[in-house]
Amino acid sequence: MDQRAPTPERIADIDACVERILDRTAGDLRIAAPLGLGKPVPLLNALYRRVERDPALRLTLFTALSLTRPRAAPGLEARFLGPFLERHFGADWEDPAWAIAERERRLPANVRVHEFYMQSGALLHSPRAQRDYISLNYTHVARDLAGQGINAIVQLVALREDADGLRISLSSNPDLTGDLLDCLEAEGRPRPLLVAVAHPGLPFLEGGAEVPAATFDLLLTPPGPPPRLFALPREPVDDVEHAIGMHASALVADGGTLQIGIGALADALVGALLLRQRHNADYRAHLAALDAGGNTRGLAARVGGLEPLAQGLYGASEMVMDGFMHLRRAGLLRREA
Repeated sequence: MDQRAPTPERIADIDACVERILDRTAGDLRIAAPLGLGKPVPLLNALYRRVERDPALRLTLFTALSLTRPRAAPGLEARFLGPFLERHFGADWEDPAWAIAERERRLPANVRVHEFYMQSGALLHSPRAQRDYISLNYTHVARDLAGQGINAIVQLVALREDADGLRISLSSNPDLTGDLLDCLEAEGRPRPLLVAVAHPGLPFLEGGAEVPAATFDLLLTPPGPPPRLFALPREPVDDVEHAIGMHASALVADGGTLQIGIGALADALVGALLLRQRHNADYRAHLAALDAGGNTRGLAARVGGLEPLAQGLYGASEMVMDGFMHLRRAGLLRREA
């Protein structure tokens, strides 16, 4: 007798998945999708195009950071950037169709998009995007979405299958989906349709990111090679950012908590901490060359430190970037909360 836990209904065809979602939502889709990478863009694009063709349907999308590729100006810029974009994102990359429509001011009347973070500068000249923007603290997203009549949640997930059956990880976006479901349950609101879209490129994160397979109602597993995951080109760390990272690293106390974000400054700080840990004499020499007046080293003696981190650090961030991975591998992120 098979004692494995129940699993979601599997669908391989994206158009069939669209029709199932439309059936369950009675043609009035109020969809929540994760920020950034966790959005299943091909499925959302298929839903958008279906609603765009039929004015009797309605789509309201609640999400954040609908990431699009850079646009090249005609001429030399396009000839340079075009091959790079194809190499970096892939020839089959799909931009979020709704974001392009907003940018070009052609979003249909039966579609509304509410984002609480936007790609910097991308929608400055889109009146509808500006009107429908929702200013939210990340801490309050689940609470405020619970009152918006959400009837479907779609999310990109990582899968594993073993002797115990199907395992699902929310991977890069493990936070808001669970919080939203908890808020809906606490307020006695209907449970939305949950649709997982498998992507083999997502890392399978365990712990709190792993959820029971039965959390989801539908599991879309499209055939063929998956689209590439969105990744921004990394900017090199310049001399100024390197110097800032060195100074900041001296303010990190052993046993403390570190919160870092995305970008060259975060990369510089991570690099400086790794140097402090692995090659402490070189680290001190570099810092001394940058700190001729001794101000940073004096401040480090009071609030930070220059020695290797014996106790380690606790990492805290709503957006975990790869710098934390490097610190973890180096043995620096090891303090328990």
